[in-house]
Amino acid sequence: MEIVRLPNGTEAVVATYRKQVIPDFAGNPWIEALPDILSPEQVIEALSSYPPMDPLERQLEPHLRIHLIPQRLSQYFQPLEQHLVLYDAISSMIRGGYAERNPFSPSVIRRLSQIEDTGHRGNVYQPHSTAKSMALIGISGSGKTSSLNRILALFPQVIVHSEYQGQDFSNCQVTHIRLEAPYDGSLKALCLQLFSAIDTLLGTQYLDRYGNGRWSTNVMIPILSRLLQNMGTGILVVDEIQHLSLARSGGSAQVLNFFTTLINSAQIPVLLVGTPKSLKVLTSEFRQARRSLSGHGGFLWDRLKNDENWALFLSGLWQYQWTRHVEGLTQELSDVMYEETQGILDLSLKLFVMTQVRAIVTGKEKITAELIRKVAKEQFKIIRPMLDALRDGRKTQLLDYEDIVVPDVEEFIQRERIQIDVQTFIQETRKRTESRQEQIVRVKDEAIIRLQLLGISERQASELVRVVLTEQPSASDVNEVVKAAFQLSIQKKQDRQGGKVNPAEDERDLRLIVKKGKDEGMTAYDALKQAGVIRLDKWCAG
Repeated sequence: MEIVRLPNGTEAVVATYRKQVIPDFAGNPWIEALPDILSPEQVIEALSSYPPMDPLERQLEPHLRIHLIPQRLSQYFQPLEQHLVLYDAISSMIRGGYAERNPFSPSVIRRLSQIEDTGHRGNVYQPHSTAKSMALIGISGSGKTSSLNRILALFPQVIVHSEYQGQDFSNCQVTHIRLEAPYDGSLKALCLQLFSAIDTLLGTQYLDRYGNGRWSTNVMIPILSRLLQNMGTGILVVDEIQHLSLARSGGSAQVLNFFTTLINSAQIPVLLVGTPKSLKVLTSEFRQARRSLSGHGGFLWDRLKNDENWALFLSGLWQYQWTRHVEGLTQELSDVMYEETQGILDLSLKLFVMTQVRAIVTGKEKITAELIRKVAKEQFKIIRPMLDALRDGRKTQLLDYEDIVVPDVEEFIQRERIQIDVQTFIQETRKRTESRQEQIVRVKDEAIIRLQLLGISERQASELVRVVLTEQPSASDVNEVVKAAFQLSIQKKQDRQGGKVNPAEDERDLRLIVKKGKDEGMTAYDALKQAGVIRLDKWCAG
């Protein structure tokens, strides 16, 4: 697969035309340039993502493991039955849409010519489109968007054509465009967003040309339709359609009419994606418009049931434990995980992450059913009513709630990391304190011994060292402590005699020892060492 860069920096694939097994797809450059249709086994292999796991990583320090866990588990993806169904639906929609728009078909050429000729008069709408379209509805966190992105990534987004079967065919084919419905909820903003997406992919400037206020939605639809057809667009995906405001868009019928008109005029499949809240946008008009939004109709991307699909997902996830003690997946643990997340994939993965982090932070280093329940009770407070509605089978009640707010794992880990930092600080402080106390004992004992060698009694030496260490709590050099203690003993003797002591009369005076050594040609260090004030390092080390 040859990769090229468009002038605006977009990566594109150079078209390679593949022989088609299905006769209906043969002789169509849009279809022949697509990757081959994958078997279920190939889809599973293409979508699977299992991050690396080294058992030795369980021995890393806690602060390292709590960084590693969310990073690795964010890469985990286990294909399930619903992913195979969604791949088949999208692949069928793309290829079916292209089959009706073969750029070398005489009927298609005539139709495009008629649209171009009448486009300036605004009469471009087709009475009916055979393009297959679908609505994908699922609760937040069920994995519909991440699954959709992975499946779309199996198709190169931009394919560059130059020649087909000896005929000039200079075109850029865009297999898919994915938008998110704007938060302001207007259909005009959605049109502008589509212009922007095209500009980003191909380096055009349609948003600058049509983005000013004088262009209405009704005028922009035929312009967009021609652009989407000329680009060889395979499918248009509009996500988060629950953001579309019925008030700003003129009601659910107007919203549906917008998409139906776009489908009919552009002749391309449209996939609408949203949460149960988006049913308020589609409502009964969606059901009545199955013939307009033809093909696959509605696709409910539901949470997992507690069946073999849940077992497959959780058993794969359960292998990624970074706690010191690895707990096997029992039926009790599986049931508790399902009970607390109701089979919502994103919640399940995040609860698994947060439970591990909590186990590490608290030092338990083990995943238990009790710990899972405790973390879920703390972190899922906001979404508890929605989980209860799912648990009790009150699906219609979900329409009364906003989208499920999935807990922020990074925020949770940040709070837990503070606990680790506090514990580490306490442990290090305790170690430093214990080390300092051991050092003080060693310095004290050794200083007392040296002072005894200088003729000072053990009791007096102990008191002298105590006074010195009290006045100099950070003292760690034995020689300095001995010197200070010896000077203190002389000072005390002077105080007792009420006057100065002649250094010549006290052979233990350091000044006398140094002076005598100097007279004998010795350094101060050698003189003090000879007098026993400074001990040999080897002897001192004991």
